[in-house]
Amino acid sequence: MRAVALAVAILVVATASIDAEVRRIRLCADPSNLPFSARDAAEPGFEVEIARALAESLGADFSVHWLSTAREIVVLRQLAEDRCNLLMGVPLTERFTDGKDGLIFSAPYYVMRQVVVSPALGAVRSPDDLRGKLVGVQAMTLSDHMVFERGYPRRIYLSPGETFTALLRGEVDAIVMESPLAGWFVKRNPGFRVTELNEPTRDLKIGAAIRSGDPELKDAVDRAIVKVQERGLSDIFARYGPTLAQAAPESSPLSPDLRAARSTYLTQCSQCHGTDAKGTAAAPNLQAFKGSEDDFVRVVRNGRAGTAMTPWKGLISDDDIRVIGRYIKLLSTSSGRQ
Repeated sequence: MRAVALAVAILVVATASIDAEVRRIRLCADPSNLPFSARDAAEPGFEVEIARALAESLGADFSVHWLSTAREIVVLRQLAEDRCNLLMGVPLTERFTDGKDGLIFSAPYYVMRQVVVSPALGAVRSPDDLRGKLVGVQAMTLSDHMVFERGYPRRIYLSPGETFTALLRGEVDAIVMESPLAGWFVKRNPGFRVTELNEPTRDLKIGAAIRSGDPELKDAVDRAIVKVQERGLSDIFARYGPTLAQAAPESSPLSPDLRAARSTYLTQCSQCHGTDAKGTAAAPNLQAFKGSEDDFVRVVRNGRAGTAMTPWKGLISDDDIRVIGRYIKLLSTSSGRQ
């Protein structure tokens, strides 16, 4: 599957010096595969942005070579024939890595998860809420397998685009999809909510592949990934959808209620208030809110006259608003510890 299987982007790295210092990073990417990559300077895709950030961290020149990545074998041949030295967007699973003796693999830089997308009004909050609903899935994906195994009524589509169109048209009640694609859809289509599924066995750690003859390059990329994560990898992800904003493994997992609140906040609130709730030019810093929990519920439910804060009554329940407030308070506490 083109959009999900690899989220493909390839980096060509010239290591011209004796000490294997990375001099040049050349990215091979699909020109029309958002949110992963696109030939658009304003919105190049998160894999392109991460590649550029890695290059900057390594002090390497950066450029992009555009090509279709629809066929995995063609992409891997580029790597094997030394046209490319590093491949981004690789699932670090035995199913992918087994039999690829000519490759070594980097540390993961994000986790691709399974999520539910549903209308914000009456949104699905857990897998159990899918019972009795017609669920759209892309054929032969992990999402398809999960819905089938649980016995939920499902309708199968050939591509992510067809699956999302079915949801927009009301052909299905909800869809189950990989997190990058779901986040990208919700970012462009207000009125829908993303809920992460607690399915650790279906989480995919995503990293990079390097030819086995370039161990120094793997070490350099691993170090660069750590630096980029520290310098704002979540900011890159947030530009392409709420489910990617905090996709890296968490040191302290959230409770199911807080995970749902985070998903709602990132879907419905972050575009104005920021992914960290510290505010933007369009909306205030929610971490600085001094009122009580009940005050927070009233403001969100009723909105603020004369501002861009519209009422959410009937769209988000009071209980959900309350938990969103607790999630924001948790963000504030976490920020204070840093």
